[in-house]
Amino acid sequence: MQRKRLQPGLKLALGFMLLIAIGTLLLYLPVSHQDGADMSLIDSLFVATSAICVTGLTPVDISQTLSLFGSTVLMLLIQVGGLGYAVIAVIIIRLASGRIDASTGNLLRDSLGADHRIDTKRLLKAALSVTALIELMGAALLFISFSERYPFWRAVYLSVFHSVSAFNNAGFDLFSDSMMKWNTDALVLITIASLIALGGLGFILYNDLFEHFRNGKKISVHTKIVLSTTAFLIISGTVLFRLVLPDIDWKNAFFQSVTTRTAGYFSYDQTILPPAGVALTIVLMFIGASPGSTGGGVKTTSFYTAVKAAFSLLLGRNPAAFKREISQESVMKAFFVIIISVLLVAAAAFLLTVTDPQFTADKILYETVSAYATVGLTMGITPYISTGGKIILIIMMFLGRVGFMTIITAFARRRASGARYLEEKVIIG
Repeated sequence: MQRKRLQPGLKLALGFMLLIAIGTLLLYLPVSHQDGADMSLIDSLFVATSAICVTGLTPVDISQTLSLFGSTVLMLLIQVGGLGYAVIAVIIIRLASGRIDASTGNLLRDSLGADHRIDTKRLLKAALSVTALIELMGAALLFISFSERYPFWRAVYLSVFHSVSAFNNAGFDLFSDSMMKWNTDALVLITIASLIALGGLGFILYNDLFEHFRNGKKISVHTKIVLSTTAFLIISGTVLFRLVLPDIDWKNAFFQSVTTRTAGYFSYDQTILPPAGVALTIVLMFIGASPGSTGGGVKTTSFYTAVKAAFSLLLGRNPAAFKREISQESVMKAFFVIIISVLLVAAAAFLLTVTDPQFTADKILYETVSAYATVGLTMGITPYISTGGKIILIIMMFLGRVGFMTIITAFARRRASGARYLEEKVIIG
């Protein structure tokens, strides 16, 4: 009797759940806590989920709670979560067996949202080499500033931790107030922002660029969309934040624009954001990073495709990008992702108003979008959320990082079955 194989999306979900469980147990151990500090089981689960899902939300001040061992565990969870369970699994399988079979290759591609025509070995090599190189460079740059305030080995550790956290778009920090104390240091802000942006571009893009420079292969439409949309969002976000936050300078407006798209670091106090600043941050968080990256959100490609399709519909044309027509399937998936995301965020925000009615609607929506888009920014309410509220946010972080892969895989591979019906037009608008 032939065994039924699990779908790659389900394997990914189960793999992430296992990693979260292991991370929870490790963070709950007394050795992970500083003397006199403690972390409950639910808080350990919350932080582990936040790390594996590279979010950055935390109900405790990790700089005052976690020991050196605990913060190192956290850093490893962030690294594993950023690369993805599938990448780690493939590395282990490759080391154990010396090869990558078709099933394992499919798992890796699904994890990174890659086309099944992409070579698995090259994609894995691109992911690992880009991660190692960028994190090393980021740590070296951060060390220049950190070494001026901290002893040598402490500066080294802080540089590595924050480089890993930033590139993986996690947003965890060991300073208690994120980047607030560094808001006048251009080197730190630009380095962290660059790490966030580079981590949010996606390993598919890096693989495409490698192929272009190595073999002369044409740059794909995907890469062009990601680069142009990312640049547009960063530039427009910087200008708009500079306008709606009059007491902020250009470098901090730039930092806010970059970090809102799934990183979670902040150099400007999020609790004093004006309504326009809150609204702009929520929109950028919701859009998020790019497919196959360390970031979350509905993704830049979904945003680009949906906007293109909407304008094309108004003009009576087929949606196109860079002299290529966008497939109907891609358009449907983009709207599917956005609609489902809106519904999930709305449902979770409503539930949070029930479990935590003491918070205003804007703070709850901000927190919900931050969790779902795996951003990690907060208006200061995370430590005070009830146990029920924490469970809701844990589920949202998990869905934001893992659930969509499962949903999209099932959606894309589902075969039409059953009865067919006559087509009927529905009156819209």
